[in-house]
Amino acid sequence: MEVTYDHQADALNITFKKGKVKKTLELSPEINLDVDEKGNPLYLEIIGASEKIGAKRASEVLVKNLSSV
Repeated sequence: MEVTYDHQADALNITFKKGKVKKTLELSPEINLDVDEKGNPLYLEIIGASEKIGAKRASEVLVKNLSSV
């Protein structure tokens, strides 16, 4: 799993696993989940993250690979 934050777009991105996106589900406004052909989650994007989780928390997101966790 990988978590990144794009300051310019104010978007928090979580990659659960890499794969080919079959469908994007809008979970709520500005929160999208990409799934593969079997419905497994691949990517989660939270647009306007600083508003949703707080500016301080959004800017503190560590960009790292969490596959060993």
